[in-house]
Amino acid sequence: MQRIYLKQAVFFLLLLAAIAGISGCKESSLQYTTITKNDIMAMIDDVEKATRAKDSDGVIKYMAPFVIINVSMETPAGMQRIQMSRDQYKELLQKVFSKASRHDYRHENDRITISDDGRSAIVETDIIEYIVMEGKETRTTTHEKTVIEIIDGKLLVTYLDAVVVNL
Repeated sequence: MQRIYLKQAVFFLLLLAAIAGISGCKESSLQYTTITKNDIMAMIDDVEKATRAKDSDGVIKYMAPFVIINVSMETPAGMQRIQMSRDQYKELLQKVFSKASRHDYRHENDRITISDDGRSAIVETDIIEYIVMEGKETRTTTHEKTVIEIIDGKLLVTYLDAVVVNL
């Protein structure tokens, strides 16, 4: 039973990393009218810093209030998929941050596609993680796809789909 809970906690930590990998925005009074690749890379760096600091507010503040978060992973019971709101995700982050003694990750294979009008972007990336939680080590790979849009002059994540491909 404890192993199932640990896998669930790791699953949610993976979700954190997926979102942290691409869901940030610059914190300033700047009003965006178009998105650039540099903007997105700055977002990635900013949220990574918040994640490493275990700052759940710093991670979720880059998400639209209506963001849709989907996470899928293979479990002993088959493919499991959950959908969360921003508030549910924040609550989960706080729980995971309190239990993780170490969380290292990197992103690879970044693909950024900006819409023709520059008002939205799709970011796909692979997140490779090493997690220590309650003394247990786990290495994972997650493929994620995120939609970033300009809303009220801010870059915000409106959709995130994360698939844990290696656990």
